[in-house]
Amino acid sequence: MRPFLLGGIIPRLFRTEGYLAKASVRRVNLKASLRDVEVATSWKFTMEEVLPTLRRVPGMRSVKMSSGGGGLRADICSVFEMEDAGVYERLLAEAQLCPLIAKTYAAWDMATAARHVCGK
Repeated sequence: MRPFLLGGIIPRLFRTEGYLAKASVRRVNLKASLRDVEVATSWKFTMEEVLPTLRRVPGMRSVKMSSGGGGLRADICSVFEMEDAGVYERLLAEAQLCPLIAKTYAAWDMATAARHVCGK
């Protein structure tokens, strides 16, 4: 298992040739218009269907998601550790993932969405 350092450098002894971790961090809030039951359904869908599927994408090393100070509706942070910065874009184009991503994005308040790629 390789160490993961967000925005850091992996020491040479832990690297394999040609590998330097890339991380994509996505921060969003869920739509304020969602009812409590819809928020719970969205989280269940994300944890049970979306994350396991994303972890199987070639080049994806890990996917982690958490909810910050705003409870289950606000300050949701997703961290994708990838072999290269293009993995995130490739997974968006993957036909089998499109319905899962569309359903996930439908619950997000895209006006609050922010994305940052580290190690690019």
